[in-house]
Amino acid sequence: MTDAQQFTSQIRDDREHGASELARTCLDTLARHAGSIEVTSNEALRRQLIEFAQGLQSARPAMAAITNLIGEWIAAVERLPGGNVSTLRDDIKSISTTLILASENAVSSAAAHAAELVGTGKTVITHSLSSTVVAVFECLAGNVKAIVTESRPPSEGRRLAAKLSGLGIETDFISDQQMGLFAKRADVALVGADTIAGDGSVINKAGTYLLALAARDQGIPFYVCSESCKRSDHSSVGIVLESHDPAEFNPPRLAHVKSHNIYFDITPPHLVTAWITEHGRQHLDHLTKG
Repeated sequence: MTDAQQFTSQIRDDREHGASELARTCLDTLARHAGSIEVTSNEALRRQLIEFAQGLQSARPAMAAITNLIGEWIAAVERLPGGNVSTLRDDIKSISTTLILASENAVSSAAAHAAELVGTGKTVITHSLSSTVVAVFECLAGNVKAIVTESRPPSEGRRLAAKLSGLGIETDFISDQQMGLFAKRADVALVGADTIAGDGSVINKAGTYLLALAARDQGIPFYVCSESCKRSDHSSVGIVLESHDPAEFNPPRLAHVKSHNIYFDITPPHLVTAWITEHGRQHLDHLTKG
């Protein structure tokens, strides 16, 4: 297995990081690979790197940030003029650095807009671990309380609870089954997203749909905070939801029983109060009109 294939496999199997973090990791790896790959011509360098990038795009089809940011990277690399290999390596690294910085700035801006919308003195219930949602809590630290689900599998809510503890945020940690019960104790529900489909549907960690239903039943807003690079032109029916080994949640091994471990679910747009990006609060007509 080549280094590129090994890294693509690592991205495909990663259960610890969100879509934006993985996309930036991919861009950083492409930059480092550009500096280390052994080639004798800029055509060979460009070709091998683009092949690597396209493999990364297909690794996580439910994460639009990876598809879109790497797509921007490929387009920029294809536009680079010819020249010596050393110059091309430097230009490719510069493209990665620019896109990574733009993504990080988008996260910060989206989080600031969400923090302003949520307001102070509120209790926020969230599901899964989103770097953008963490950034929102960082903006509101000292002025907000949290309710965090375990988010099984692989229980990434535990890592979120640890982050919030480090910020000094008073947090209730609950099993996923309790989110309906605890939604009535919250003022707002806030989640990130792996993809915002072309129809406004939200593809995110399985359980997000259930939280949206609980929020609607309790009459609290359900906000989705993410960078605009997570937008997809595809409708929700055209997005493949990842499935992983059911052994992660220790299912029974019984005849006639089939276990499922689908990692993402789809929250329809009518359950979303607002989508929040680096451009501020978005409504459905803004999303679908692009």
